[in-house]
Amino acid sequence: MRNSTRGYYTLEAAILLPLVLIMILSLGWFTRACGSWENCFHCAADESAVCASMSIDGVSGYTAPLRISRRINKDVSGLQAFSVSRFRYGYTDGTTDELTSFRLNADSSLHLPAGFSRLLRFSAGIRYRGFTGKSYEGDPLGTAGLEEGLPEDPVWIFPLSGEKYHDRNCTFVRASVHSCALTATIRSTHSACSACMSAELPAGSIVYCFEGEDTAYHRGTCRTILRHTAVIDRTEAIQKGYTPCSKCGGGS
Repeated sequence: MRNSTRGYYTLEAAILLPLVLIMILSLGWFTRACGSWENCFHCAADESAVCASMSIDGVSGYTAPLRISRRINKDVSGLQAFSVSRFRYGYTDGTTDELTSFRLNADSSLHLPAGFSRLLRFSAGIRYRGFTGKSYEGDPLGTAGLEEGLPEDPVWIFPLSGEKYHDRNCTFVRASVHSCALTATIRSTHSACSACMSAELPAGSIVYCFEGEDTAYHRGTCRTILRHTAVIDRTEAIQKGYTPCSKCGGGS
């Protein structure tokens, strides 16, 4: 009887112990995969906050997918793949404006004993409102104060780049940029920007194109898409060395 009991315990241990070890190892790999995803989501949320503060110029908020991808590549390990999809910038949901949203996707391999593995897929949506300043209705300064604060003969300049002053309706001022995936169609209809070397980007990368005459595609960090306008008086623009735009004549 004693020998039979000992044999039963030995057989039970031989069966259960490997199963317990497999469960412990699997739990360790699963915890590691979840930790990588948590770090990935944290990086995306952190960079989203930065991009929200950059949205005030109306253009820099487009760089969110590029900034998030760079941050995850730098700070997160253990992911097999990740992507930023369904990116929308500066839209309105009916009650709130200047919204940005995207989908963050990540894959991680769960390695199990005996050569088995399982692919874990994580996905989450992120939405935030860009900080674009506050619009005030009415005339809080009064008519006299408002007239003193506005240029008598306003023109538009690019303070970060450019040597011309423009009319409000100039195509250079009204040009808008939009993001898209780099495909064979984009390569065939647009030229690569020589300033940011966008020709080196692989297919599927997020690039930025202007509507209008600019037919190049740009990186998110290109100085071309980071430009923004400022309004000053024509006399001040001339004193600072700006000259009339050859296209619109500077509104003269």
